[in-house]
Amino acid sequence: MSLVRRNYICTCEGSQEKIYLEHVAKLLTIFPQRVVSINAIIDQPGRLERQYEQYDRASLFDYDFNKELFEKNILQCEKMQREDKRAKGKNRRRTFHAYSNVNFDLWLVLHKENCNRPAASNDGYLDIVRRIYHLDKEDNIKKEQNIRRIVEQISLQDVKAAIRRAEDIRNKKVETDCEIIGGTHIYPNPDFSIHIFLKYVLQAVGEDVL
Repeated sequence: MSLVRRNYICTCEGSQEKIYLEHVAKLLTIFPQRVVSINAIIDQPGRLERQYEQYDRASLFDYDFNKELFEKNILQCEKMQREDKRAKGKNRRRTFHAYSNVNFDLWLVLHKENCNRPAASNDGYLDIVRRIYHLDKEDNIKKEQNIRRIVEQISLQDVKAAIRRAEDIRNKKVETDCEIIGGTHIYPNPDFSIHIFLKYVLQAVGEDVL
C-alpha cells in the first residue's frame, strides 16, 4: 500500500483562515493511507522565512482595502518564491501567496454558490455568508464558535467547487483591468489566488478538481 504524506506551513490573518485550513487538511486525510497536515500560524508572510522545514508554504491574506499592506504581502511572497527557484534539488519547496480580494468571506460563499458581485466594503458579503451557512442575522462570523459552524458545513466537494468558481471568475477578467504588483496580476474585486494554492494541495494527493 502506497502511503501519502504532505505537510504545509501557512501564515494567515486570523482564526477564520486557520480553522478553515485545518478543516481542509482533515477532509483530505484518509488515515493511514493519506495524511495531510497544514500548520497554520496567525502571523504576517515574513514569518514563513523563519521556518526552516522544507515544506511547501503559503500566506493567506486579504486586500481589505489596505493597498499598501496588500502590496507588501505580495512582494514578500514573491521574494520567497525567487529564493525557492534558486534552491537546488528536486524536492525544493514552493511558496504561494493565497490572497482574497476583497476578503475571505467571498471565498466561503464560493463553496456553496456562484457570486461575482464586487464589494464596496469589508462587510459586503456578510449577509450572504450568514444565509448560506444558516447563521442568525447578527451572528459574528469571526467568532470561533461560528467559524466552526461554518467549516463543519464544508465538504471536500465544496472545496473543489470553490476552486472551480474562483477559476471561472478569474477567466472572465479583462486583461486591461489588471494591476501588476511585482510579477503578480491583480484584478478588481472579486479576485483570488487562494484557489491556486488549494488546487495544488488537492492535486498533490491525487484529488481531481475538474
